[in-house]
Amino acid sequence: MLRLTILCAITSATLVDPVQADTTCTLNDNFCVPFVGCTQDGQNFFTGRTFGRESGPLTATGADGTACRGMWRRTFLGAGVAKFECSDGNTGRARYTYFERSSGTALGRGRTKAGDRLTFLAGHNIGTYVLANNGLDKTLLSCVTRALSAKPG
Repeated sequence: MLRLTILCAITSATLVDPVQADTTCTLNDNFCVPFVGCTQDGQNFFTGRTFGRESGPLTATGADGTACRGMWRRTFLGAGVAKFECSDGNTGRARYTYFERSSGTALGRGRTKAGDRLTFLAGHNIGTYVLANNGLDKTLLSCVTRALSAKPG
C-alpha cells in the first residue's frame, strides 16, 4: 500500500519519529511504542502504536485513513506476533523477528488477507534506524520516510 522509487537524499531534519511529534507515546504511558508499517509495493503506509510490555493492544491508521486495531504478544522465543483488523474489512498478521539494539528498533513482516505483504518497524528511534541503514530497499526507505513525516496514528 505505499511507494516512491528513488530517494535522493535523507537528512535527519526530514525524518521525524512519530513519538517526537507526540510526547504522549512513551514507555511510561503503558509501555507505548510507535510503529510504522509499509506495503511491499510502497503504495500505502500505516502509523500506529502498541501498548504493553509482553502483550497488548495495537492501533494504526493507514495513509488512506483506514483505521486498524488488534492485539500483539511476545512469543516464548521472544519474537512479537500480532493480529489486526481494519475498518475496510481487511485483516492480517505480522511477526517481529529482528531487534536492532543500538536504536531499539524492531523489524517485522506481515501479510493481509487481501494478499498485501507488509514490513513493520517499531520503536522510539525509527528515524535514527532508517538513517543508519543505507542498505534498506529504496521503496521501503521512501515509504518509511513518508510515514514518519505524517501525523502519528
